[in-house]
Amino acid sequence: MRPIILLALAVSACAPVAGPPTWHRDIQPLVKEKCGQCHHPGGIGPFELDSLAMMRAEEGRVRPAVTSRRMPPWPASNSCAEYAPNGALTDDQLALLELWYDSAAPEGDPKTAAPQSLLATGLSRVDRTVTMSEPFFPQKSPDEYRCFVLDWPETAPKFITGFNVVPGQPQLVHHANLFFIHPDSVAAYQAKDDAAPGAGYECYNFPSPIGEGGWIGTFVPGSLGADFPPQTGLKILPGSKLFIQVHYNIVNGGPKPDRTSIELKLEDKVRREGSVQAWADPKWMSTAGAMRIPKGAADVTHRFSMDPTPYLSLANRSFLDGQPIKLYMATAHMHAWGKSARMEIERADGSKDCLVDIPKWQFHWQLPYSLKDYKVLNPGDKLSVECHWDNSEANQPVINGVRQASKEINWGARTEDEMCVGGFFISQ
Repeated sequence: MRPIILLALAVSACAPVAGPPTWHRDIQPLVKEKCGQCHHPGGIGPFELDSLAMMRAEEGRVRPAVTSRRMPPWPASNSCAEYAPNGALTDDQLALLELWYDSAAPEGDPKTAAPQSLLATGLSRVDRTVTMSEPFFPQKSPDEYRCFVLDWPETAPKFITGFNVVPGQPQLVHHANLFFIHPDSVAAYQAKDDAAPGAGYECYNFPSPIGEGGWIGTFVPGSLGADFPPQTGLKILPGSKLFIQVHYNIVNGGPKPDRTSIELKLEDKVRREGSVQAWADPKWMSTAGAMRIPKGAADVTHRFSMDPTPYLSLANRSFLDGQPIKLYMATAHMHAWGKSARMEIERADGSKDCLVDIPKWQFHWQLPYSLKDYKVLNPGDKLSVECHWDNSEANQPVINGVRQASKEINWGARTEDEMCVGGFFISQ
């Protein structure tokens, strides 16, 4: 879950050109824009797409993946809201790619290629890099969750205005959640880290946004990092710590020592202090069985809706209660039984304003969705998150060739539990 995991993609304009599309003029820029984050040498993608030869050789895998809309990964429905950047191929872009293949994938004139950097970071600049103090060697199969408490080196208040997570072993890092810990909560988290042998400690929970710290963002494979909305940032005080929970999956490669780094863009001041907020029903977390997903049920729904404005100071010490908030991005988090998710603003006049609609949930593609224009939530409006799950016998995991039996599922941090969480980047 990242405030934000913002994909650094621009929307290509496919202007009419004479003759069939060519690699240098049309297809190479499109592939760099939409596929280059993962399908490059050393990337998380299973094959490279950084050359004409590879695009021709991989046509049998590329065409069905893009025509089915399975790739590039963009589970959100674009009918809900406008996003910028937007990772999906437009209809025109898809038609251009298919026409190129149908035309025998011509190379064209290299002089028509626009110079671009395939692996440029999504951050506009990097002011500070924080790295795990020692390598961690993931060994649990297939999944291991490990938390690390990292020193915060700044001696004056700073604002994080963008971030990027750089896995030491990209093939092993399934995703990572990044937080900061307030100075008055550091000792408790450092004690957990110190008590465990080796780097970090096994954990499934995060620092609580009420008093303990705050969420910075989430890394998923292919993320290159990005700036937060202009003139916004997360305030970090001297004496704080960074906290990162890494989900390792060694199915994607043999165990290797990982030393993940965090790249940060920093400012001394911003116009609006931001906050990355998780949104879920407190009863789901505090009351056993409050988010019950019965055994064998094919469509189970839980929904939470509330006006957040009276309680903003609980989650961010600098926010004023009872005031409007601006919403810049949204994301959702569920586990393996997720079916669909939707987040929206329920206006006081009864209308609804969609933020994110994910009609077909994909556990491995939990992306952030940045709104093209922020939306204002006023006192009296409600922020809602709705999740659907499929716990039928046919939708159970297969382990060692055997499909597991359905069982009742409830709220929990482990992969075998479930969650329903919205994530939002907001300011006042």
